[in-house]
Amino acid sequence: MTDMNAYTWHMPTEMVFGEGSFDSLGDHARRLGSRFFLVTGKHSARATGLLDRAVAQLPGCIVFDAVDENPGNEVCEAGARACVAAGCDGIVALGGGSPMDAAKAIAVLATNGGRCTDYFGRDQYTKAPLPIIAVPTTAGTGSEVTPYAVLVDAATRMKTTIAGAELFPKVALLDPAVTATMPRHVTIATGLDALSQGMEGYLSNKATPVSDVLALEATALVTQWLPIAADAPENLEARSAMLHASALAGMAIAQTGTTLVHGMGYYLTVEHGVAHGLANALLLAPVFRYNAHHAPERVAALATCLGDADAVHLATAVTRGIHALLDRLGVSPAAREHGVPDTRLGEFAAHIGADPYRLKNQIGAPDTEEIQRFYEEAWAGR
Repeated sequence: MTDMNAYTWHMPTEMVFGEGSFDSLGDHARRLGSRFFLVTGKHSARATGLLDRAVAQLPGCIVFDAVDENPGNEVCEAGARACVAAGCDGIVALGGGSPMDAAKAIAVLATNGGRCTDYFGRDQYTKAPLPIIAVPTTAGTGSEVTPYAVLVDAATRMKTTIAGAELFPKVALLDPAVTATMPRHVTIATGLDALSQGMEGYLSNKATPVSDVLALEATALVTQWLPIAADAPENLEARSAMLHASALAGMAIAQTGTTLVHGMGYYLTVEHGVAHGLANALLLAPVFRYNAHHAPERVAALATCLGDADAVHLATAVTRGIHALLDRLGVSPAAREHGVPDTRLGEFAAHIGADPYRLKNQIGAPDTEEIQRFYEEAWAGR
């Protein structure tokens, strides 16, 4: 990983940022299609009134509100069947990362047929997916500006990705006002996902000079504004900063991918129900202490963004910065405090150590023993 490697940059999504941008949904839809399939979760969009506001702008749309957290293959395949049967030619994703992931998978299946497993990997489809308009109602995943659909494969109980350049949403409407209804725990978990993506994007083997700028700014913004957004939900300055940070981090990982933290965090989420962003956050300190020995200048830059500029004791500085933020949020850094037992940590580490995909962007090439140590340190909160 060097600062000026040759790189490419592909970011085709039109971003519309600002309070009130949600009300332009109908205008954007009219130029992209004639009948839209609206993908959302089971509860929150309806409870907050956002679903009704969206439907009012999309005459004749079909609402698919069956998406759970961490969607699986089956719900996406059911959505695609409904989308095709209704003759829809565009998709609106309304919600957090889960509806946006499901919408992307549905967009692929609606034009290509088959099952989700046919398209795991990158650019496995032959026909362009349906156009997507993404309206994030959380600030964390950045899925509105990425080409990834992350699903739980029922057969393996692992998170697997459908990826491709044409999966970038055509339009992302980023309205901070629609995120103000998030409960505190959702604000925290999704915000920590943005933090993790910023930090991982900066340390990825695929980092570029452009992604570096985005990743560092995302890390600094989350550090400053997440505690305010968590404790003052109506503070639109904080909500704007967090939605901006999420998009910046998403734009970074759209190019760099994520690193070992995400690969490890999937096990805590799928097997023990820890929210995705929180699972990542619990693993940041152990992995970035390791990273400090392999990319000290980069970890020093991140530690500064986290509020600890001790350039001499980098491993300690980055840990202090992460733990200080978690403390401000009232979140324990110990995975054991979030319902994770220590009985399967070695099993998780062995799976990751045997899977080159989980390690492809990670610097330093940690082995299975080191990965198990990361889990154990996260479990203890050291």
